[in-house]
Amino acid sequence: MLEKYEKAGEIASKVRNEAAKKIKAGVKVGDIVDFVETSIKDTGAGLSFPCNVSINQIAAHYTADPGDETLFCRGDIVKLDLGAEVDGYISDTAVTVIVEGENADNTDEDGNLINMPGRLDNGDVEVSEEEIELRQQIKEASSSALENAISIIRDGTTLNEIGEIVQKTIQDMGFMPIVNLSGHSLERNNLHAGLSIPNYPDGSDHKLQEGDHIAVEPFATNGIGEVNDLPNAYIYSYLRNRPLRQPDARKLLKDISVNNTYFPFSKRALIDKYPDLKSLNRAMRPLLVSRSIYPYSALKEKTDGMVAQTEHTLIVEKDSCEITTL
Repeated sequence: MLEKYEKAGEIASKVRNEAAKKIKAGVKVGDIVDFVETSIKDTGAGLSFPCNVSINQIAAHYTADPGDETLFCRGDIVKLDLGAEVDGYISDTAVTVIVEGENADNTDEDGNLINMPGRLDNGDVEVSEEEIELRQQIKEASSSALENAISIIRDGTTLNEIGEIVQKTIQDMGFMPIVNLSGHSLERNNLHAGLSIPNYPDGSDHKLQEGDHIAVEPFATNGIGEVNDLPNAYIYSYLRNRPLRQPDARKLLKDISVNNTYFPFSKRALIDKYPDLKSLNRAMRPLLVSRSIYPYSALKEKTDGMVAQTEHTLIVEKDSCEITTL
């Protein structure tokens, strides 16, 4: 078991580092998602969730649908969140990248603005050096909070103590933790296994135990420190079988129940069996209405603050912890 957790962490760490170097202005979000997911699968591992690539005010739960034309722009603060699973044993890791390079044209050959669902702007932004420096500081607040949290994690550490050090680190650097996003415990075939690892002192006296597997992920922002749902979802999870009238919906639900039983999935994982995105969306609609699958809405900082995220998967030890995704 331990070796499989470590292998999953090693794979995710390597792919994370390689993918982060590819995030440049003018690159498509979809190309990064393709690279991450293909690279993980090429090792023989599976995805513990779809690769998340969340830009600026979008904090989490964004991934590229098939055909997504969203581009990175200079100065973007990008959260790259990914994970691998080896025989059901999971890794989960994230890094924040401040995008460098030259912006690409944000119009098509007819001069129309390209639709970029992964952005809250039109992809033609000018970011000042002062703003880039601010975003770098937000990134450092998140990474410092994770480093400080890891330093206290051992058998007997309480969840409140973790939240306290995360909040103090981020606030001492002039920013806010996002209080309604948290880390989580991990078990085989279970990405969110019951424990929430807070980013603020929540009063929990639950003590970590030697052998616990957890993901710690401080989010830092220059906003108020809360997220809310955006209208659209890009990531889903299987809930249950339901009787469905439409043949294409029944077939899709059967495929999901077999191939995506335990781990979240995106439309990219399903599109190969459908001629186009419209037909896939039509088949998915009854699954959503019947609550056969659950949609995870993309999440935005409530006051449009910029957001950074840093995350590692840890195994709690008697006097410290092992970082599997280092």
